[in-house]
Amino acid sequence: MLVVLGGAAVISLVLGIRHAFEYGSHDLQWSDARLLSQHIDPWQEQLSRLPHHPSHFSPPNYLHLFYLLLLPCGLLSFHTAQIVWCVGNICLSILVVLLLQRLFSLDRFQTTLVLCLLWMSAPFRVTLEVGQVSLFELFFFCAAYVALSTWLSGICLGFSLVKYSFSPVVGLLFLLRGRIRLLLIAAGVLVVGLIGVHLLLPTPLLRLAAEPFLVSRVAVNPGIADLMTFTEYFFTYLGANARAVNLSYAVAFACSLLYTIFLSRFRLSKGAELTLVSLASLFLFKHLIYDYVFLAIPLSYALSRYSSRRSRPVFLGIFVFWFLATFLNRAIHGFNVNLVGLAINVGLLAVLLAYTTYFVIQEESRTRETPDAEARP
Repeated sequence: MLVVLGGAAVISLVLGIRHAFEYGSHDLQWSDARLLSQHIDPWQEQLSRLPHHPSHFSPPNYLHLFYLLLLPCGLLSFHTAQIVWCVGNICLSILVVLLLQRLFSLDRFQTTLVLCLLWMSAPFRVTLEVGQVSLFELFFFCAAYVALSTWLSGICLGFSLVKYSFSPVVGLLFLLRGRIRLLLIAAGVLVVGLIGVHLLLPTPLLRLAAEPFLVSRVAVNPGIADLMTFTEYFFTYLGANARAVNLSYAVAFACSLLYTIFLSRFRLSKGAELTLVSLASLFLFKHLIYDYVFLAIPLSYALSRYSSRRSRPVFLGIFVFWFLATFLNRAIHGFNVNLVGLAINVGLLAVLLAYTTYFVIQEESRTRETPDAEARP
């Protein structure tokens, strides 16, 4: 089986690499890092429609720390930067699987299986094709949980939050769990990034701090299966155009609070908590298809509990979002949304989240009955 899946994984990997150079890696933040190296504010360029930001590149909607880290890439030619970023993403995918192996105590067969399925998935290929940061974020997200309760966890969490759509759920749960020190370290890492960029730009500090969020409100495409996107377009359909975005944020944050309060009542292992936090983040906040590489986390949890029949629906749900992405994407055409199609996608992900929550809580309860169970308050 591994020979067959390994061959398919290599073919998928090669296609992703080939498409990265054919389609131009338009999500690679190379141009914005290059602007920053020239002391030009890339967020202001996007917001004010100034000419220095090439229109065929994605907007700079990530936090400041990411662009500091990307500065060396911005000094390279675009073609060289493409190669470096593509190779880096492939290496990160391998490191992610090794972190998942450690976190979920996977054997060699299961670890290789996760890597093959990840490389075969549509989200992974799209990540390579468009030069996205999803694997960068996934690596530090997993590393934060592997190193949980140490100062290194806070640093990794800070790096993972440069793409802040995953921050509300994990931040709220850390707060409810009393992991204040880790949250302060993560916040400190982001502040260092903000100050570092401020030293390179004339933009006032407070305005600079707000600019990535202002860009994300106006320049980020709709998600394919999340509650925030559905809420925004549903309220727009009802005629509340001016308030639709604010209402979508309010609904997403309110649901995040309710879900994390619910989770905080249970004792969960690190892997179980990471599984549910990642799935809830995908469901509640705006995410495009490339962010669904995060489903490698629930896949690994389900594999670690493969002897339980309850794990099978989790595999089915992951299969839908990894290998039927073409059908899911039919609901989204740029900024045009088919509300019925989007509602079906949201419903599928809601079922996956609800069932996985039930499955994980049941498995954690059963595991705690054994003397060697790993649990965290």
